[in-house]
Amino acid sequence: MHNDKITISTHQLFAMFPDQEKARTYLESRLWPKGVRCPICGLGERITVRESGFYRCNQCKEDFTVRTGTIFERSHVPLHKWLYAMYLLVTSRKGISSLQLSKEIGITQKSAWFGQQARIAKVEGGARCRGKSRRPRDARARGPHRRPAGRGR
Repeated sequence: MHNDKITISTHQLFAMFPDQEKARTYLESRLWPKGVRCPICGLGERITVRESGFYRCNQCKEDFTVRTGTIFERSHVPLHKWLYAMYLLVTSRKGISSLQLSKEIGITQKSAWFGQQARIAKVEGGARCRGKSRRPRDARARGPHRRPAGRGR
């Protein structure tokens, strides 16, 4: 009987991605297996490598990183923490709350919540990215950390 599922331990994950740089190089190898390509114009011939994972497309004159055009684009959370967050989201049987996720990876609950929402939006085809949230308007106004109206304690 052959098991095609490959699951690594958290210890193995931390060994693979101990810091931001290792996570960045891993994501670059996955995103650009045949070499760096500009996410704006799609070309890869006229790319200048800059410091700290930044690139410059000399065709369209745009700067970009491996985060450009991804769910990580506007996040200040280090990539190795987001890889750990994705690991937790994928390996947890019943899901994981944003509060628990924030405690596990050492970020704010707000960042964890927005990270979950961005991931869900990408999986659902980007509907939430375009402003079509399934949450009621009053729930969006209250934010991720407040209880819905009508519950008392």
